[in-house]
Amino acid sequence: MKLLHALLALTLLAAGGLAPTARAAGEPEFSYMTLNGVTALAVVADGIPAELVAYGLKPTLFEERARQRLAAAGIASMSLEEARTTPGAARLRLRLVANRDAYGMYYFNMRADVRQKVPLGNPAGGFVSQVVWSDGESGTMQYNEHDKPLSAIDRLLDALIADLKSQNTR
Repeated sequence: MKLLHALLALTLLAAGGLAPTARAAGEPEFSYMTLNGVTALAVVADGIPAELVAYGLKPTLFEERARQRLAAAGIASMSLEEARTTPGAARLRLRLVANRDAYGMYYFNMRADVRQKVPLGNPAGGFVSQVVWSDGESGTMQYNEHDKPLSAIDRLLDALIADLKSQNTR
């Protein structure tokens, strides 16, 4: 009987315990309902290598795509300046990091993160921000394969939108 209990304990330990913790796809570990109360997002894209920008892969392309997908899902977007003073607004950062190899292929990582404001309680309405959701996707592309990072953005936004909706049901 002791052997059976020991095997059961080892099996549970190997499987990660009795019950997995429920958390959203991009939510940081030991966090809960991190997107609750987010009512709008300021979309900012950066990190795109200059050589890819020259081929038309511009930050505005990423930002506009994200704004359209958010709007289609009923999620408001605004400028970064508006988000600084709007309660419930957060910043969505889309970051493309790409490295070219000797054969002209780019290895890329498309990253999305949401920073939410943490109020300081001072009269000026000051706040600090913290990343409360992030996700990413890696792949390879050629200089003219803009659809690959754009498709990665679509998948990341799908996950974000699902998490936002599940955490902000009324």
